[in-house]
This record gives sequence, structure tokens and C-alpha cells, in this order.
Amino acid sequence: MADKVKEFDSDYLKEKRAKRRKRQKQIQYSIFGVLLFIIILILIYMFTPLSKVNSVKIAGNDNVSKSTIDKAINVKSSSRMYTYSTTKAKNNLEDDELIKSAEVKKVFPNKLSVKVTEKQIVAMVQKKDNYVPILEDGSELKNYDGNATDDGPILEGFEKDKKEKIIHELSSMPANVRSMIAEIKYDPQENAQSQIKLFTTDEIQIVGNLNTIANKMKYYPQMSQSLERDESGNLKKSGYIDLSVGASFIPYSDGGSTKSTSEQNVQKKTSEENEAKDELQSALNRIADKSNENN
Repeated sequence: MADKVKEFDSDYLKEKRAKRRKRQKQIQYSIFGVLLFIIILILIYMFTPLSKVNSVKIAGNDNVSKSTIDKAINVKSSSRMYTYSTTKAKNNLEDDELIKSAEVKKVFPNKLSVKVTEKQIVAMVQKKDNYVPILEDGSELKNYDGNATDDGPILEGFEKDKKEKIIHELSSMPANVRSMIAEIKYDPQENAQSQIKLFTTDEIQIVGNLNTIANKMKYYPQMSQSLERDESGNLKKSGYIDLSVGASFIPYSDGGSTKSTSEQNVQKKTSEENEAKDELQSALNRIADKSNENN
């Protein structure tokens, strides 16, 4: 009886081991099959047009042309995703004087995503017969083709540290506010060595302080909207906005002389001067109060 039990146990263990070995082989075959399938897919991808870069999505470029970016990333008809160097493309892009930073990513199966952050053009300075753009870092833009979307205001009379300061202030302004300034002149006075004059694209003259102009000018869109104008769009009141201390409207005196065409354009008077002056001053006071609350 004992021998039969032992024999039964031995047969049971052999059968169990055989089933386990069979199951292990099935798992091994499955793993091998999956690996083989993956290898085949990789080979198909690598050696067929599927792996060739067939499209590039570019974002963030306003002043840098697409052709300039295409040249920098150098995607050829033979470029493949697994050999293409995004690091080299990034470095080439950042060599451009207008590009602050760049990001190049591969998007499976065969696309590239390029995102650039440009340096701002914050001003223009005249050199001989040409205007040269100044970038936010103070450098001058070489080989300018005149096709920038935002050229910035023209600077006049700024040298050395004063030039650095106004560039810093312009860089701190919102782009939409900076685009409303046509010209900035350094205009020091005996008791105001930091005085500057701004002439806006809507023909308003502003007197400000070089050290505070960025903070004050962020409210200019509201100031401009508060100005009363006639049907032709001309100001009903002739004067200028003083942002050197607070915000106030200063009417021009009769017979006042001007130094530039921009100043002449804002000195037209009408019969409605007093109402316009009071309305504008009231609006400026509200804006000044809001500015003080925010600060």
C-alpha cells in the first residue's frame, strides 16, 4: 500500500513539473515573439520613410523669419528622427542675435516642435542715414532688414548710463504701451536732470522722469482713452501730460514755441479747451489714485 502511495506521489510530481516546464516555455515563446515583433517594428521604422522628419512646427517667432529658423535647424530630406540632433539645432538657433532662448523637441513619429523666445526690440537710434534697432539687453541689431513687427520708439540725446537706463525702462514696459511711443528725447533741466519728453503715436506729448517712466506709462492707454477728441480725431484741448510727479494735465500757453513737428502737432487749440482740460485732469487724477493704490 505504501509503495502505491509513493508511486502515486512520484507520478503527480512528475506531471506537475512537466506542466510547469510547459508553461515556462510558453511564456518564453511569448516574450520572444513580442521582442521579435518589437524589433521588426523598430527596423521598419528605422529603414522606411516613417522615421524621416516630414514636418516642423515653429512657434514664438515674430521678428525672426521662418527661413532663418529653417536654416538654423537644418532639416534635410534625409534627416531621420533617431539621428537628428535637437541640441545642435537649439544651439544654432540661440546663436541668432534676436533669439533669447530656443526649445527643439521631437514629436513621435516624425515631427519636430520648435519654440523660440525672441529678444525685444525696445528702441531705435539714428546712425547716419539709417535707424538701428536696440535690443532689450542694450545691444544693437546687426544686419537689420527693416521688417521687424515692433521697432520701438526713436531715442534722441541719450548717452552711456542714460541710454542704458531708458533701455531698461522700455524693456520693463508692456509691449502694447511701448508701441504707442513714437519718440523719446532726453531733456534735462536745471532742477530736473532726469527729465525726458515722449511723443506718442496719437500725437500726445508727455513729460516724465527717466527713473520712473516705465511704472507711470503702464497707465497711458487709459489716459489716451480719456482724452476728448473732435470728429477728426484731434484733441479738443491743447496741452501735455506731466508724469514727472504724479499725473497731471498742463495746458500750453499762447505763443509757446516748439522744437519739433511732434510738439507742433499737439499744440492746436479749440474753443472747448477748458471743458476738455477739466475732464482730462479728472481722469488723470483717477488714474493717479489707482496707481498709488497698486503701489
